[in-house]
Amino acid sequence: MFLRTAEDICSDNTHIDQIKDIYAKISPVEEGDIVAVKIHPGEYGNTTYIRPVIIRTVVDLIREQGGVPFVTDTTVLYRGRRFNAVDLLWTASANGFSEASMNAPFIVADGLTGNDSVVVEINGEFLRHTTVASAIANADSMVVISHCKGHPGSGFGGAIKNLGMGCLDKAGKTKIHEVGIPSIDYNKCSSCGICIDECAWGAFTIEDNVVTLDCEVCKGELSCVDCCPSKAIIPPADCSERMQIRLGEAAAGPVKVLEERIGYINWAYDITPFCDCCNFSSPVIAENVGILASKDPVAIDSATVDLINNKIRVDNTSLADLWATDPKLHILQAEKIGIGSADYLLDKNLSCKDR
Repeated sequence: MFLRTAEDICSDNTHIDQIKDIYAKISPVEEGDIVAVKIHPGEYGNTTYIRPVIIRTVVDLIREQGGVPFVTDTTVLYRGRRFNAVDLLWTASANGFSEASMNAPFIVADGLTGNDSVVVEINGEFLRHTTVASAIANADSMVVISHCKGHPGSGFGGAIKNLGMGCLDKAGKTKIHEVGIPSIDYNKCSSCGICIDECAWGAFTIEDNVVTLDCEVCKGELSCVDCCPSKAIIPPADCSERMQIRLGEAAAGPVKVLEERIGYINWAYDITPFCDCCNFSSPVIAENVGILASKDPVAIDSATVDLINNKIRVDNTSLADLWATDPKLHILQAEKIGIGSADYLLDKNLSCKDR
């Protein structure tokens, strides 16, 4: 596990210098590889995603090794500017992720409507298989670059979430979210119809001024909960924990199909409570940590959570307190399914004055 700290950024030890230093230690790339560079380009309106210049640095390093890189992400389950490939490509470009800025094309890994995938057997406790986006599954190797921050569902978003959610098609994402199918509290429901407009799947209907939820259509992604002004849409009490367990298991899909030929970089800057899927960026909750790199997705996330908890600005607060869910649940489930170890040893950087 390699860490380059935020405190050691200076004129002769820039972010680009640090990326070049740590990338060489975790690169999975062999000459001739088609290499997926998995990122999150941010929702339109978000401003805290990893900057394109960092992605460009990794792309150039892959090319120097003889690899053929492409930058990639997948479509999402909720309404927004990344629901299909057309909108995702538009959003990536609007946020600065273009072939000109990155020196590589941006490819939507799960196809036009998010259904292009490869079935991968993972034999978890709750998921027997998952569906990995085809462009990722058919790559030779992958570098996963994750912006680390809080998350309302999983408590933390890092490498494992980038694998177990970000590398899947819509069917794979649905298998994780389906434990979150909500109910309607009719004592609170005002039949305003906002949920009907919010749901991308048409799961809500209204007749005779009564809103109905079709559980067969619902994907359980819960954007409806946040949009309801009456707080009448109620998720299952344990859905966060159940989603996290499935998320940890699903991370085994891309790891298995790529035969562990994956390197991980965690970008622990601009640490916000919400994920980059939001169309806004909230104030940060912790001081910048730095850049971590590893070949083990479990170890890198375990270390990142610990380091962020040490930097959180509110006394006696941790990521677990932020969203009332333990962010290590999905990390430990990923360890349990066998894709890494939560134990880690940090190899810290030299400071500027020591270089």
